[in-house]
Amino acid sequence: MIASVRAMVLVGAFGLVVSGAMAQQANLNLEGTIRDSVTGKPVGCKIFIYTPSGKRISISSNSKDGSYLQTLSEAGPHKVACTGYNVYRKEVVVEIPKAEKFKIIKHDISVREVVEGSQLASVMNAFDRNAATLTPAGKAAVDQFSEILRVNQEMNLVVTVAPDEDQLTMVKAQADAAYAKELDAWKKATKKLKKGQTAPPEPVKAADPADPNTDLIARRIATIKELTKAVKMGDVRVSYVAKPLAAPVAPAPVTPAAVDPKKKGKAPAAKAVAPVAPAQPTIVVTIGKVKKLYE
Repeated sequence: MIASVRAMVLVGAFGLVVSGAMAQQANLNLEGTIRDSVTGKPVGCKIFIYTPSGKRISISSNSKDGSYLQTLSEAGPHKVACTGYNVYRKEVVVEIPKAEKFKIIKHDISVREVVEGSQLASVMNAFDRNAATLTPAGKAAVDQFSEILRVNQEMNLVVTVAPDEDQLTMVKAQADAAYAKELDAWKKATKKLKKGQTAPPEPVKAADPADPNTDLIARRIATIKELTKAVKMGDVRVSYVAKPLAAPVAPAPVTPAAVDPKKKGKAPAAKAVAPVAPAQPTIVVTIGKVKKLYE
């Protein structure tokens, strides 16, 4: 009697073990294709798969056809992140079902490919005039590309900073006027010298003054760097370019007004108009060097 009871217990236990084994999650294949959302071209990029238990799996999609494949052994929501130098980070959640048999889960993902040299922002008046203080439009542009860098931690950017107007011509004119005044005073003083008196030294024209825009651009770049210092590796991933003023455009010739034959006098002379530099953006943000997955 005791032996038969033990046998029944063993059989029951064996049945539970078999039943438990049958109920375990079967391995499933998650596979699909990564394509550019605009061109539809296949994209090779890094893919991180985060399982419900917290495990991170790292794979890559094929650069020729964009295909990817990974065998998974857990059921539940899996976060799939496509990332890398060549794509904007894209995250999707794929639900892996509970299953007792092997299955293939198809999930295609569209990403936005990063193109070197493409423009992210262009602001005409990003700073207060001839100052390093950002305007609301300029601040918004800096905040925007800072967030892009935060999300896409392998992206590189180029920020081009320009001045507003030609400040050097005015400074040089003031310096030239001051020198001319000193020279004129010296000439007058030498003419009044009496016999035996020593002439004062002739004033020396100073070297051309430094361009105020050089310092202005440096201060503008410093302002942007201060706002982006929290960006991971921002000092390496963002490069800055100082852009000179655009070449002045010569004004169209002014034709003097015709003389009215009924009235005496000459036609008024045409007024000279100084060349004007075309307006240009003071901040332009573009995508920097893009590394390929298999370089």
